Amino acid sequence: MAKKSNIDATVMHNSPFNIPRSHTVKIQDKERTYKLYIKLPKGYKSSANRDVNYPVIYLTDAMYTFQIMSGVTRFPMNAKQMAPAIIVGVSWELGMQGDTSRVRDYTPSVDHSWRKVTGGADRHIKFLQHSVIPYVEQNYRTDPEQRTYVGNSLGGLFGGYILSKQPELFRNYLLGSPSFWWQQQSLLSQLNRNREALTKLNANVFVGIGALEHNGKGGDSEFDMLGDAKQFTALLENAAKSQPQQTLNTKLLVINEAHHATAFATTAIHGMDWLFNHKQGKSLANSNNEEVPAAERESF
Repeated sequence: MAKKSNIDATVMHNSPFNIPRSHTVKIQDKERTYKLYIKLPKGYKSSANRDVNYPVIYLTDAMYTFQIMSGVTRFPMNAKQMAPAIIVGVSWELGMQGDTSRVRDYTPSVDHSWRKVTGGADRHIKFLQHSVIPYVEQNYRTDPEQRTYVGNSLGGLFGGYILSKQPELFRNYLLGSPSFWWQQQSLLSQLNRNREALTKLNANVFVGIGALEHNGKGGDSEFDMLGDAKQFTALLENAAKSQPQQTLNTKLLVINEAHHATAFATTAIHGMDWLFNHKQGKSLANSNNEEVPAAERESF
């Protein structure tokens, strides 16, 4: 057997990988503390773009979603196929186990059958409305008409609740594998009872779901999440047909061979392309956005 040669490499323990143009900020919600993960688009600090206001993409579950969203949008934005945007990820409460924080913050109603605290969605909406969004809009050049909400799983449920409760908070909604099973599909039942309110929505809503996210034959879920996602988008599509001027746009993407743990990355890239594609995006065009100078453009 041939002698193996040594591979020359230097381990750099004190040089962790960093996402370009990103930083973190701690922000308070009374006695609770959260962290914002903020990434600025390429060319944000360029003198040529000093008057440009950017869309903002707000993410829940930031420790998971921030890296994915940063990665899947980098090439499309740099290739000028997607409008540049600021990415803001909202963490779980600092000092609290992630699942405990998100179950409390993203669920719209109290369920006493759960050991964890539930039903904190209304408070978390106020936190976004009165703390997170004002901080971002006071400290960065943003377009308030171009706020995008991104949530996955319980975060998707939370996004659907915001759409029903305070839809004007965001123009765009990207919901991945939404947990509409919560409390016997209580949110879907509520939307069914208030169909008239849906006809007044002014929003773009993208829903991504894995084809295996159901509890039927060949499925890989405890719940029929695929069926719930179809029901949700059907409600929105029917509401859009009743609008004199279609201000509600929706799209459902069913991802072949994907289950709950693998669907989000595909949801993220296809959803962002549907919203912000320069030629076909559903979101309102930002006339202030200018092309990044060639010297500042990354190839990937």
